[in-house]
Amino acid sequence: MTPTTRLASHTPVRWRLVTAAIAAIAAISGSFAVSGLTPAFVGEPASTFVVDTTPAVVVNTVLETLGPLAQPASFLLALAIVTALLTATVLLALEIEVTAEIQYLAVPLTALSVWLLAAGTTGAALAAVAPALTATAVVGVVEYAAAHDPLSVRRDRTPDRAKRATLQAGFGTLSLAGIAYVAGRRRTPDSSVPYLEGESRPPLGERTLLREAESEAFDLPDAPGLVSEIGSFYTVDINTIDPIVEADDWRLSITGAVGDELTIDYDELRDRPTERFFSTLRCVGEGLNDREMDTAVWTGVPVSELLEDCDPDSAATVAVVHAVDGYWNTITRDELERSSLVYGMNGRVLPREHGHPVRLIVPGNWGEVNVKWVTEIELAREDRDGYWEERGWDSTGEVRTVAKLWSVDRHEDGRVTVGGHAYAGRRGVDAVEVSTDGGETWTDADLSADLSNESDLEAPDVWRQWRYTWEPPDESDVVVRAIDGEGRLQPEDESGSKPDGASGWVSRTIRTNP
Repeated sequence: MTPTTRLASHTPVRWRLVTAAIAAIAAISGSFAVSGLTPAFVGEPASTFVVDTTPAVVVNTVLETLGPLAQPASFLLALAIVTALLTATVLLALEIEVTAEIQYLAVPLTALSVWLLAAGTTGAALAAVAPALTATAVVGVVEYAAAHDPLSVRRDRTPDRAKRATLQAGFGTLSLAGIAYVAGRRRTPDSSVPYLEGESRPPLGERTLLREAESEAFDLPDAPGLVSEIGSFYTVDINTIDPIVEADDWRLSITGAVGDELTIDYDELRDRPTERFFSTLRCVGEGLNDREMDTAVWTGVPVSELLEDCDPDSAATVAVVHAVDGYWNTITRDELERSSLVYGMNGRVLPREHGHPVRLIVPGNWGEVNVKWVTEIELAREDRDGYWEERGWDSTGEVRTVAKLWSVDRHEDGRVTVGGHAYAGRRGVDAVEVSTDGGETWTDADLSADLSNESDLEAPDVWRQWRYTWEPPDESDVVVRAIDGEGRLQPEDESGSKPDGASGWVSRTIRTNP
């Protein structure tokens, strides 16, 4: 047995595996530094794979268990998958070098294989150079350091003996990861987006609504005003990395059961008569008192304006709305005709996280119906299941009435003010009742102004704030419930979010001295 053969046969493979894992982390770091959280990031295909292949029962279990943490968990799983693939790729290159007994062979093999993997999965050949170079750098440094170790009498060492060099490369990769994070964040689409019309503040129409909301809002600690800040507005979708669609490339098609199909681009949409309005979105998957419910001022065009140019078939009673990321949802024809295609949010251009350049807003329906990154509206004569309906949900209709208890403000004089938001979709909120004795007696809370009166829409849906102040004993069991604009009391019976949204009365124990 030759020395080189003996070397490959008897040395544990674990140090080659460690080298490969470090190279994989370096590749991911390099990709993130160059691409940020965009479709060119090497982790994006893995995230898409996770979304597309995870069984519905697993998706629903994760959503119910983790709630808002489900999406970060999905992203971490995607990173684990891509790390494993890259580790296996680099490890194969190292094993080929040991088997072939050709020192440094793993360096070009790593460069080629990682580039092929990254380019083939992301479709971004140029951006794939970054993970290939960083992974190759790790392998090259390990091999060179191992072959030139001043404490070793050997000069023919291959990666399986390079413990010291591997550890050094590992520390270097950690530094690279930190630098890559800073660089990648700069390349990730920012949530601060320009104002509409290129101005330095919201246009007059939007500014008027925003000022109205600000002037009418209660000051509730730990709770938003009547309009949510864009950066804190909840986001839920099927992606771990959101698609990037530029306004210049965007097209919307209205197809299916129509006399004349219509395709419209971004500029043509914005040239149409504009409406601006308040509308609240609530996620069907949220817990009863969770915070996946927010309100914004939206700017867009009524879908009914576009339908007039299409001559829809009178028998087309439903619409299937498609998005660029493969998501779709089905709504009724009536819901479609009161919907809007929006391109503005709080006086700014619609942010990427919220569907830039254009999304659908369906007033009064659960958040999943308000499709982001919309590209096609297909009129159909027969109903079809939407994306989440295929996964066991039944939540394309109108939202449930809810009163949230989000704010507790303890005053120096011993009084306590509790507050939050109430929402009932297009039915509106007529009253919020508060009980401080566990539901035995009830008192009307103060309600903020009804902003629906300020909207362009005939039947807008907007939440209202509520607050109630009293002087409590040491401990009070506070319960809140809402009454909608049609006089119906929020149901008391509690249910989870699946299949059609959480219901019940929110309760909380309030202590004077927590």
